[in-house]
Amino acid sequence: MRLGHTIEDSRAKYPELTDEILEDLKKWTNAKGITDVPVEQLALFSHSCYFDREATLRCMSVYYRMRATVPEFFSNRDPKMEYLQHSLRALQFTALPVPDPNGYRIIFHRLADTRPNQYMFNDGIKLLGMTTDASLYSEGCSPGYIFLFDMRGVKLGHLTRLSISSIRKFFEYLQEGLPVRLKGIHVLNAVWFMDKILSLVRPFMKRELFDMLHLYSGDISEVYERIPQKCLPQDFGGDLDTLENLHEAHSLKLIELRNYFLEEERLFRGGCSGDSKISFPKSQEDDAIPSPNT
Repeated sequence: MRLGHTIEDSRAKYPELTDEILEDLKKWTNAKGITDVPVEQLALFSHSCYFDREATLRCMSVYYRMRATVPEFFSNRDPKMEYLQHSLRALQFTALPVPDPNGYRIIFHRLADTRPNQYMFNDGIKLLGMTTDASLYSEGCSPGYIFLFDMRGVKLGHLTRLSISSIRKFFEYLQEGLPVRLKGIHVLNAVWFMDKILSLVRPFMKRELFDMLHLYSGDISEVYERIPQKCLPQDFGGDLDTLENLHEAHSLKLIELRNYFLEEERLFRGGCSGDSKISFPKSQEDDAIPSPNT
């Protein structure tokens, strides 16, 4: 499996990625039965954990375990499948083409169809993961990542589409297994019932992640201090193309990476699923979240 960047690209930015570090991680994956992992992927793990070996191995353990045991997020990641095409119509995603002044890549997400019955939470998380993976595929090691969400159109009915089990798994992956240096989560147009949402997610957020959360409920210009206009779509007073066009281009990129997503799934799920050295969680009932009005 090849990525869209080379190890030389990442080493040019981070000379700390030595042969010794990468060979050590290669031995670990081989011992776990996960073979043929690209050296560029190993570099992403080490870089995301600031080259700390023990932290890197913990990240890799969570990454591979969850890829093998959480099918709702990591299986059938074929962007041509109708269920994902449905969510690409109901939701909008893009990795914005201009990083912020710190070099942080920005992953943007919002509703396109605001009807709650069109919103599939697990599929949205799957596409968010694919969007991040597509950026890592092309960009390699980056100084950091920012998630930027727009809540315009979110209704109380959307909360009934969630589940405690999926929220728990999402935050475990975000905090323990995602191979990026996460620098911030910015939420535009925060809704009036944001307290209800926070009460659902706060138990699964470490203090470090919660401190990265920035909410904006007023004028869009409030975010410019942290994310300047040169990094934002026209829809938000920025200098980039419209979000609709950026989303369309991103959807085409996901199609172009179809073979990568399929090959990645065969590689990681096939190798990790039979490894007794990595502990897997017991299956849990996907507890539906009751209506927020109750």
